[in-house]
Amino acid sequence: MKKFIITGSLSGFIVLTLLVTQIMSQHKSTKVTAFNASIKYESKSDFKNALSELQKIYSDNKNDYLINLRMGWIYYSQKEYQKSIDFYNKAISLNPASIEAKIGVTFPLSLLQKWDKVEELYKNILQVDGGNYTANLRLGQIYLARADYMNAKKYLEKVHNYYPGEFEPNLSLGYTFYYLGNTARAKDLFTNALMLDGDNALAKSGLNLVQ
Repeated sequence: MKKFIITGSLSGFIVLTLLVTQIMSQHKSTKVTAFNASIKYESKSDFKNALSELQKIYSDNKNDYLINLRMGWIYYSQKEYQKSIDFYNKAISLNPASIEAKIGVTFPLSLLQKWDKVEELYKNILQVDGGNYTANLRLGQIYLARADYMNAKKYLEKVHNYYPGEFEPNLSLGYTFYYLGNTARAKDLFTNALMLDGDNALAKSGLNLVQ
């Protein structure tokens, strides 16, 4: 009798486990299917349906980091910048350490000209990842646009030292050195920029300035 009870209990446990696994699998499958469908629609530039796929499952997945991150991106792609910011901020609240979400939200913030917030986010990223390519480059470019050439040099030199084979650090640092009066260094950097992108008008103009 004891053996029957134990066996019966084990059978019940197995059935329950299988049932729970099946339910969880179905839930997961719905989320995965919708997310993958969203990516496929985006690849066709069909942002309306890319968003619709996520909206179908959002009420059950409000606290899913990836879904909020992707909705931030899709709304940005549709030029709905405030909604994009809201979803990126939700993703950040779900994972405060996320660098990708902080970089993501700088896109709509930049287009809304909220430069102080963008600057704050880049500096926050650099506190965690001092060599981050995007944060150093964009922060340097912000200072370059403000004619704050010494601060521009600080960040652009760092990103150029780490990524000397990238076009934007060469171009931006070239203009920084030009405005600081170091035309020889600027010439080298503009030359590098043209080696990396021979048709770029800004690189051509920069090199003409220092010839």
